[in-house]
Amino acid sequence: MPKKHLKNLLPTPEKILESRTLRLFAPYLADPRFWHFNRHSLNKAVYIGVLSAFFPLPGQMLLALIGALIFRANVPMALGLTWITNPLTSLPIFYAGYYVGAKILDVPMIRLRVIGRMISDFSLWVLSDGANPFITYRGTVSIAAFCVGLTILAIFTSIVCGLAFKAIWRYKTIVGWQKRQSNSRVKPPKSK
Repeated sequence: MPKKHLKNLLPTPEKILESRTLRLFAPYLADPRFWHFNRHSLNKAVYIGVLSAFFPLPGQMLLALIGALIFRANVPMALGLTWITNPLTSLPIFYAGYYVGAKILDVPMIRLRVIGRMISDFSLWVLSDGANPFITYRGTVSIAAFCVGLTILAIFTSIVCGLAFKAIWRYKTIVGWQKRQSNSRVKPPKSK
């Protein structure tokens, strides 16, 4: 059953509540329904986690947690899926988002290197006293194209991942059920 494999991969409630930010939500997270590993709870978490992962906020996990609380989804799954965008994948994802937005809004495309510098400058601006990238790149980068592209990419990817999760869960469940049925039909031969 896929549930056993997911439980091993996802963090425990204790591990999640170690975070200073998420500790604020501890009274709300006491409800055991947020930790259930059933098809409906996990499927909602896939939609929420993937959707939250595409927003270029420093608080993606917080956004996923709020979504999981509102829609009664599995919290570890929603939080874990926000790591789709990580230091290795954020540059291609943000570039693809800008590309989609630039095509829709008919804005000139920028180079991959500019997106990399923007991500770097944004991190420095948020974490220390770097230059504000919204002012620095005002003439060369269309923030509207970036936001529209990432929103479309987030919605599309969230729907595809949610449907794929549902199909994989159903397939694994049917295969497990068929295996149990075939094992129960085969009886050992009687010894004389």
